[in-house]
Amino acid sequence: MRLSRLLLLGLVVGAVSACDDEDTSITAPPPLAQVRFIHGASGTGAVDITMIDQVPWSAKAVTLAYRAATEYWPTEAKARTMRVFLTSLNPAITSQVLHEATVSLTAGSRVTLLLTGTTGNYQLRVIEDDVSNPGAGNIGLRFVNASTEGAKDAYYVASTGTAISGTPQASGVASFGLSAYTTRAAGAVAVRVTPAGTPATVNASTQGPTAPAAIVGAFPGAGVNSAGTRLSAYYFNAGSGANASLTTPGVVFFVDRNPAD
Repeated sequence: MRLSRLLLLGLVVGAVSACDDEDTSITAPPPLAQVRFIHGASGTGAVDITMIDQVPWSAKAVTLAYRAATEYWPTEAKARTMRVFLTSLNPAITSQVLHEATVSLTAGSRVTLLLTGTTGNYQLRVIEDDVSNPGAGNIGLRFVNASTEGAKDAYYVASTGTAISGTPQASGVASFGLSAYTTRAAGAVAVRVTPAGTPATVNASTQGPTAPAAIVGAFPGAGVNSAGTRLSAYYFNAGSGANASLTTPGVVFFVDRNPAD
């Protein structure tokens, strides 16, 4: 009796092992891009953004507030279709599509999709982010005019209290335009924004973020004081509508490249 039970147990274990061997497989990921979303629609509340063509290898945004960004998502590189919705628990609201767009993604690229516009005229603007190393001891810094206020100049200075003088590092950047990256030594830097050609009028100033103290054995953090970092300083309108509490324009730094990349 015991022998028969042992034989039966062995047959069951063998069958399970065989099933495991047959069902286990490793699928290589498809060609990927890195994609993040930034909310730049000044009169629109928090949004959710969903890729609707497939579930795996898809970027998304959940409860994304004005002037905020998602992380970079590994996203299958091809033509991808996505929809934008207002964040809500009310199905009558979340069922309304604010915007639908199809964006072609290239394998190996790093891309920001910037939401701009108003009801009936939203856009997802494609911004290519540079992942190259800016060089030993250096950071890369770029200015993005995510406002509707017209052309802006951006000055890269030591602090928000530093007087503006000389030629702007980013000159005459049109609405929804961007400058090239400027390479500079890692260290304290602030961005001060003025109307193009009007240095006496400062629209907004923001100090660049610094990396946290290094931890032994860990990758270096991103920041203006951390060589190998690339950042973009986005200039946004004052808020309106759902964002009316943001009464003045603002500059927000986003990390495009971490030193460990």
